[in-house]
Amino acid sequence: MHTYRADLQIHSCLSPCGSLDNSPRAIIETAVQRGVDIIALTDHNTTANCPAFAACAARTPLVTCLFGAEVTTAEEVHVMCLFGAEDQACSFGRLLAGSLPPRRNDPEYFGDQPVVDDVDTILRLDDSFLAGAVTLPIDAVANEAHARGGIVIASHIDRQINSVFSQLGIWPADVAFDAADLSAQGDESAWRALLPPGLPVIRSSDAHYLE
Repeated sequence: MHTYRADLQIHSCLSPCGSLDNSPRAIIETAVQRGVDIIALTDHNTTANCPAFAACAARTPLVTCLFGAEVTTAEEVHVMCLFGAEDQACSFGRLLAGSLPPRRNDPEYFGDQPVVDDVDTILRLDDSFLAGAVTLPIDAVANEAHARGGIVIASHIDRQINSVFSQLGIWPADVAFDAADLSAQGDESAWRALLPPGLPVIRSSDAHYLE
């Protein structure tokens, strides 16, 4: 059986507090250099850099690229929604854009939020408040992602903020998660008993910087 290296939670320069060096192009090039086989772009509450990611991916057959977003639900739970195709992700992104709070981004605090193309040209600065929560509850986020052919992963379940357990206290039996995600240092054995039997557990970098 072949083993693949995957990182399914990577943020680009568009995410609040993300490095401006983290363009879709740079992310893919870094993954190739480090021998990562599968990566996913998961900016906070937006898929606006997925077109650039797709264009770069088309030129780079050495790594498989997935498209998506890390959604902050109405309950302030972080949920990774991943899609195999750019158009699926962008359809989901339009839903998220209509569910964002009316507050505007504060670039002095969160940094600029550039939407870029596949050669790192800045197309526009997104002034949406991507650091906040959308109005959609967790079950609706999961249902909308699944309706578009996506998979839904509970992010960093071992963290004390923005995780299923920190926000809800229990695993939500009515939400059809496809997997759970642990942070790099999370102890899977300590959390396995709290999860549905057989649910896959992954680890991802949650990288906001190329390092």
